Amino acid sequence: MAMGPRRCIALLGAFLAAVLVSCGDDDEGSDRARPAGDPVKLVQETLKPNPAARSGRIDGRIEIALKGVPRFAEPFSVGVSGPFRYRSGASLPDYELEMGVRDNGVGLTSLRGRSWVSLGSTGYTLPGKVRRRLVRHAVRGENGLTRTLLQFGIRPWRWETDRRIAGRTRIDGVEVVHITTGFTAGHILQDANTLLGLLSSLRLTRATGLPDLISRRARQIVVRSVTLKKGEQWIGAKDKVMRRAGFTMRFAVPKADRTKLGGISAGTVVGELHVTDVGRPQRIGAPATTGSFADFQAGIDAVGDAQDR
Repeated sequence: MAMGPRRCIALLGAFLAAVLVSCGDDDEGSDRARPAGDPVKLVQETLKPNPAARSGRIDGRIEIALKGVPRFAEPFSVGVSGPFRYRSGASLPDYELEMGVRDNGVGLTSLRGRSWVSLGSTGYTLPGKVRRRLVRHAVRGENGLTRTLLQFGIRPWRWETDRRIAGRTRIDGVEVVHITTGFTAGHILQDANTLLGLLSSLRLTRATGLPDLISRRARQIVVRSVTLKKGEQWIGAKDKVMRRAGFTMRFAVPKADRTKLGGISAGTVVGELHVTDVGRPQRIGAPATTGSFADFQAGIDAVGDAQDR
């Protein structure tokens, strides 16, 4: 599917998904001497069935700064946050998440086999095909945290390269192993299409200015324009639950390719994912009032119409 300039400009917003992730200093001390250990094995352990990862809160945010396009002269952000919990045998975890893209936001709730998308206090029942999309991706995970992230295409363990153990520190009173990494930008962009597929099924891509799909050609341009890429991850030393993960990317688009990306000449993408309240009970409730998905679509389409004016 061909993308117009406006959609090309916004393609980097898809990294939400993403991800969601940043390089930052710890809040409870600095790394000690680099310990021995296998970082690849440690990351793989975070993907296994794990009672400690059955519940918690995720808080992800990505900041995007672009050059060359007046419309995006100011940096903007996208994010997802909220509690989750996993019941053994459930096709989806229970969760109450807020998703925000620039000045637009919706809620996404799953509770005991039912799912809603929300505007304000009103929840609109997700169509079966949309819920099945979420389930199809979530069931690839083996614990509550990974199942929650996979719905949105968030798979840091797939993107990371060149992992190295940098030391140990503490986050929220928990001893964690700090791992530094590189990453494969192409894998991130491929997984971003999982998020875009969800947003498109909710008609949110038009309302937020995101593309329905990042084409292979656009992905190739971004990948070959990267000038800096580094990532980090912090994993519980005992419980093997990821507490924080991140990446920073800078890119400079050659003049010959700028028109293909709507005029973007350069940019920086920095994000962060925090996982807190690990293993603690989470209160998750259904929307206070409910409506039909057709009503939700009508409201979202109105936002899209306003964007097009």
